[in-house]
Amino acid sequence: MAQIDFDRPMRWTANAAGRYLAEATCDSELFLQRAAALGPSAAITPFQSPDWLSTWLKLLGPSVAAEPLLITVRDSFRDEIAMLLPLVVRRVCGVALVEFADLSVSDYNVPLLGPAAPSTPEAAAAAFEAALAAMPDVDVVRLCNLPLTAGGKVNPLALLASTPSSTVRNVTTLPRSWDDYLESRPRKFRKALRQHHRALDALGGVRVRMMTSPGDDTAHLFGKLDQFQRARIAALGKRYLLDRPAYARFYREVFSRGQAMLSVMESGDSVVAVAYSLLHRQSCTTVRLAHAGAEWNRGSPGIVLASEIIRWLIDSGIEQFDLGAGGYDYKKQLGCEPQPLMVLEKALTLKGRMALSAWSTYTGGRSLVQSLTAKAS
Repeated sequence: MAQIDFDRPMRWTANAAGRYLAEATCDSELFLQRAAALGPSAAITPFQSPDWLSTWLKLLGPSVAAEPLLITVRDSFRDEIAMLLPLVVRRVCGVALVEFADLSVSDYNVPLLGPAAPSTPEAAAAAFEAALAAMPDVDVVRLCNLPLTAGGKVNPLALLASTPSSTVRNVTTLPRSWDDYLESRPRKFRKALRQHHRALDALGGVRVRMMTSPGDDTAHLFGKLDQFQRARIAALGKRYLLDRPAYARFYREVFSRGQAMLSVMESGDSVVAVAYSLLHRQSCTTVRLAHAGAEWNRGSPGIVLASEIIRWLIDSGIEQFDLGAGGYDYKKQLGCEPQPLMVLEKALTLKGRMALSAWSTYTGGRSLVQSLTAKAS
């Protein structure tokens, strides 16, 4: 991809109304300093935390020649930051595409919110126009997986989006006790969970542990998680990329920084299931969950492990459990409610308009952008 010219002097670009000013930079260190200065409440999902973003910008972005496009939008009336946009620019089929720092690892995309974050469609539109004016010459902006709200705050970009995503968010508020959780689930689920445990006992019994810091077997467990997920994705006839070098290093470094948790189900010396979850403030988001399959399918180890994660979270005082994006039935069984995700698209050139038209009609309804991302080395 051709380098974007950020060598021109930094400048603030005002939108037409003049309220919001935006600055674009490729200086990751400067942007992350601003993010940290806003405090932990600015990142309303784990995918915008400074630790997550710094690791992404260091490892994943360069692996696909994604150029950082880091935008600060300021409310000039209040002289405060409205939002920080962790974006990148990629060349896809000759099209200069602006998107969130994602590459299929960030389930939800939200700006980091400052004290002057816009909360109405009118204010959000003005702030977004300022961000667009600060961008270099690009063809199209495509911002995916935008939750309407998160952490009790409005996502300003979702206020502008009219296109629903092909996937949903899955989240639930946790009760104060495990007994209360079980009581909240249908009788059918409680009965099935008991049956799953009996089936696992018949296979030799299992034990579950939660790891929030690296141990002697960390590399082995990551290998098992990749092995289990690779086998499942291959069985579906899809391309698996999370075990590629840049992705593998990314997940391991996020874990080493204390932002993630590995949940492990074992039987004897065998690993039966592994889950990878992100811990952020008072929430837990499980983004990877896989099991050995074969004879273990009788005990539904994925559902049992997820339920044990919920039990651990309740005992630890965590208030919210999120099973990530994806419309799978087991997420509903565990009590997660589907919430819509949105896509904000804006073509800035004729080439961009043609690209959006092509992507929206791609055969089989799949996202061409995601398809091409999966082919990245």
